[in-house]
Amino acid sequence: MKRFLFATHGDLSKALINTVSMIIGDMPNVSYFQMTKLKSSATAKKELKEILTDKEENDHFIVLTDMFGGSVCNICSELFMELKNFDLLTGVNLPMVLTMLLAGEEASIADTISQGFEAAKNGIIHINEIIESQKGSVQDDITSEN
Repeated sequence: MKRFLFATHGDLSKALINTVSMIIGDMPNVSYFQMTKLKSSATAKKELKEILTDKEENDHFIVLTDMFGGSVCNICSELFMELKNFDLLTGVNLPMVLTMLLAGEEASIADTISQGFEAAKNGIIHINEIIESQKGSVQDDITSEN
């Protein structure tokens, strides 16, 4: 079974789970880790390792972190080098999470990750540019009608 771990700074990981639950319901295969100011790297690594090793034989974790180069991603990278039993992604956002969770068990790990990356990229839009381009189209339509 695919299992997901949201590992972020502060409350972001828990907020992602709460938001996902509101949209698609509870997901028993999702867990979270929160890095706080008071948590040492050693404590964080121990906590993350416990989560990543508490699994069934056929389970596979996909770990989603918030920021490349951040402490959470760095600790997870260290754990990957040690355990080598999960996929580690960074730059988590809501379109990515929803797409990956809804991919289902029939999708391979590689396809789930690929679809998640595509959704993450496609979810980043500069709305001003869309509005400005539509203004030009509307203006062109008005001009051509006269």
